[in-house]
This record gives sequence, C-alpha cells and structure tokens, in this order.
Amino acid sequence: MKYILTLLTLLALCGCGNNSQIEQELYQAGQFMRSAPESALSIIEGIAPEDITRRSTRAKYALLYSQALDKNYVDADDDSLMRIAYRYYDKRMCSDSVRFLLNYHYGRIHQNGDDFQEAIRYYLTAEKYALSAHKNYFLGLVYIRIGEVYADQMNYPGMLEYYQKAYNAWKKLRNPMFGNSAILNIANAYSSMGDTDNAVKYYSTALEQAKQEGDDDTAVACLSNLGTIYVNEGDYPKALQAVKEIERISPEDLDINEYMILSKAYYLQHKIDSARYYFNLASELAEDVRDEAQLVYLSLQIETAAGNFKNAAALIDEYIRLSDSISRMIVSQSATVAEGKFYKEQTAFASYRLKVRSHFEFVFGGLICIVIVFLIYYYRERMKRKQEQVERYMSAIDNIRASKDHIIEHLADKKDRLKELVLSRFDILDQLGRAFYERDNTKAQQETIYKQVKNFFTDLSSNTATRKELEGIINMVNDNIIVKLREQFPKIKTSDIDLLIFCYAGFSAQIISVIIDDSVSNIYTRKSRLKTRISTSDVPDKELFLRHLP
Repeated sequence: MKYILTLLTLLALCGCGNNSQIEQELYQAGQFMRSAPESALSIIEGIAPEDITRRSTRAKYALLYSQALDKNYVDADDDSLMRIAYRYYDKRMCSDSVRFLLNYHYGRIHQNGDDFQEAIRYYLTAEKYALSAHKNYFLGLVYIRIGEVYADQMNYPGMLEYYQKAYNAWKKLRNPMFGNSAILNIANAYSSMGDTDNAVKYYSTALEQAKQEGDDDTAVACLSNLGTIYVNEGDYPKALQAVKEIERISPEDLDINEYMILSKAYYLQHKIDSARYYFNLASELAEDVRDEAQLVYLSLQIETAAGNFKNAAALIDEYIRLSDSISRMIVSQSATVAEGKFYKEQTAFASYRLKVRSHFEFVFGGLICIVIVFLIYYYRERMKRKQEQVERYMSAIDNIRASKDHIIEHLADKKDRLKELVLSRFDILDQLGRAFYERDNTKAQQETIYKQVKNFFTDLSSNTATRKELEGIINMVNDNIIVKLREQFPKIKTSDIDLLIFCYAGFSAQIISVIIDDSVSNIYTRKSRLKTRISTSDVPDKELFLRHLP
C-alpha cells in the first residue's frame, strides 16, 4: 500500500510539472498574440493536447488557439475548440475580457460559416462585454466584424456606420496602423455606396498615413481602389499612375484588380491588343463568380470598343446569367451554411478528443465516477430547464394562434356588420320606392316620397358613375359577385348585368321597373330566365350567384 501511494504521488507531481510548463508556454503565446501572432500560433501548435491535464488549462489552450487562428487569418467555422472554453467559463467567474473573447470568437465561427444572424447575436454580446471592460481595442475589433457582415449582406449604410464606430474606438489607442486600417474600411464603405468623392478622400488619407508608417499592404490596397475609381470615371492617366505606384512598392503584388484596371485603361485609349493582353492575365486570377461577372462585363466593353458587336451581344447574355447567380447567392446566403469545413489547423486537438481515457482515469477512477455523476446531474438539470423553456415557447405559440383565430373571427364579424349596414341602406330605399309605387297617398305625401327617392332613382337609371358605385358596393358586400359574374358569363348582356345588380342590391321587381323603365311582368320574366341560365350552367360560383338572387 505504501508503494502504491508513493507511485500515485509521483504521477501527480509529473502531471503538475507538465501542466506548469504548458501554462508558461500559453502565457508566452498570449504575450505575442497582438505583436507577433505567427509566433503565438507556432507556440500553441507545439503543445500536445493530450499532455494537458487541468480543465482550466484546456480552456485557456482552446481560447488562445482560437484567437491565434483568427489573428493569422485562418477562417475556422468549427466550434470544437470554442465549446471547450465556453463550457468551462460559462458557469464560472471570469473577467469581461474573457467573456468578450468567448462571444467574439463564436461570432467569427458563425460568420465564417455564413450564419450571419447568429454571428451578429454573438458580436452584440461581445460589444457589451467590451464596453464593460473599457477595451477600445476590443470594441474596434467587433465593430470591424459587424461591418464585414453588413458588407457581405450588401447593407452598405450599416457597413459604414460600424466602420466609423471602429475608427472612433481605435483612434483612442493612438496606434496609427489600427486607425489607418479603419480609415481604409470607411473608404471601402463609401466606394460600395457609390460616393466616390468621400471614397477618394478617405483612400487618399489612408494612403498618406500608410506611406508615413511604411505599411505597404495598406498603401497597395488604397492605390488599387483609387485606380479602380479613376478608370471607372474615365481618368486613365491617374489609373495607370496608381498601378505604376503599386509596381514600385511591391512588384510581385499585382492581382486581378490591377490587371483589370490596366485592361480598362488601354481599351479607353483604343489600344485593344494591350487591353486583351491584360484581360487574359486577369482571367487567370479569377476566383469566384463575382470575378467572372466583372471579367465578362470588361470583355463586353472591350469588344464594344473594338466594334465586335456580335461578340458583345453574346457577352450580354453571359453577364446577365452571372448577375442572376450573384443575386441568388446574396439572397440565400443567410439561409445556406457553407460546406467543406476547415479542419487543418484543428487536427491536433481532434486527436485529443479521441483520447477520452488517459492514465489519470485508471489512477483516480473513483474521482472520475464522482465527476461523471455530477455531470449527469448537471446536464439533466440543464435539459430540464431547456424543456421548460420549450414548453413556455409552445405555450406562447398557442396563445399567438388563439389570438390569431380571435382576430379572424372579429374581422368576420366586422365584415358581416358592414354588409348588414350597407344592405340596410338599400332596404330603406326599397321601402320608399314601394310606398311611391303602390300606395294611394295624398298628393302632398306623394310629393314628399317622390323628392326623397327621385335623385337616387334618376342617378341609377341614367348616371353611369352612380351605377358603377352601386356595383362596387355590391361586390364589396357579396364577395365580388359581379366581377365573378362577368368572368364566368363573358357573353352575358349588359342589360342583364344591370338587372342582376339591382336584384343583388335587394330591390323589388316594382322598384326595378321604375329604375329601368320596364314593366313588372317583364322584370319577373327576365329574372326567371337569368336564374334558369345560371342554374343550368357549370360555372364555379353558381351557388353564390343563386344564393343572393331573390
């Protein structure tokens, strides 16, 4: 027993020694993260994940590894690393800076996977922690990412808003490179919005600062974008000068954009052969459908300038096809998750996940059993809370559905009341008409009734606008019955339509005879003939027509 205890102690001391060394390496990587991210990533990749014994060290390793990948422009969209860090820090006290990094890197994972809705949610949470931590660097970083999401969704005003927020945060750091990077992004936003004046202004500012700081990458980006603006405005001397400046700064950095600038500049000078030469160089560097669309449009311009209108006409169809593809891609990008996950930089940690058991499981078996029981209890409680949350959501959905049904019933009741109100107006007029037609009133009484209905009947018999208004009312309260009648009986006479309008309005045969100046017997005969015609037909709304025909 004494030897066993000694062996266990030695194993524990060895594990603690390895863990202390790993902690030191992670601390060193954290120091290099902002100034030398390549070195930070190299240090972290040199750590064997299976040697990490403490959960706190594993969480720190996962968080720093995710941060190093992002700093080195490795766009990971797998959250296997972040899940480890998130599970550890989620229920523990930690700084606002750590909370920021957790949410920021989860946002990066969703952004890289084109899940922009989730990315924005995590970024806004990260912004809250950056504000709490009073970290302007973090604020600028998350604002840049939100601006990128808006740029991908072609929301250029939102893009400009967040790039300006990033600039306001980073200029407080008094780091010229950070501030200049934000100025370049603001220029890109103005360029995307078509505001070339402001775009040129900010590109020029960023270019001057980049030259002062010796930042060749930013300088080349500014010159490239300025060249594009100049050549699109037809100022090819300035465009060519911008490309020459790029060649002077970095002769090997000419890309598809610069070759397209050269091609446009030469076709504007009617140097078609040179334009085609640089067009071919640009074509070899096309990477996606957007590049292809720009190249097809450039080819269209070149062929038009060369007078090859037949080729130009063919290119128009191709450009329309590519434009449609881009439009569909943009519309569906919020619902489509990119396939082909990027796992290269995470293979080391994947091997760690496969090694569930280690020598500590055999040494501390009893302790592991306790941990397993605790985890089972913890996750059962968590699942219980999730289930309760789902039930609350389902209850809310049921309430919404009940509210919807109530609203529909309320609207139906309103419609019936409207119909009753409108038709009651016709009943009153019909009663007045009956009194005018049937009763042997005194001359004064007849004169009174006559004056009440004279204008209405005169309008109905001779005024087309009044009859159209009546027809509109009948359609409104009787499910567009006259519209359907005209559609389903295209050969019906106009006089028969007029008769049916008065019938559907609820007027008696006597009143209708007064309106259209015909005998009552003829009214009955025509109405009977129309009813027979409708009843013997096979039109879809036959029941509707007969139900409202008295």
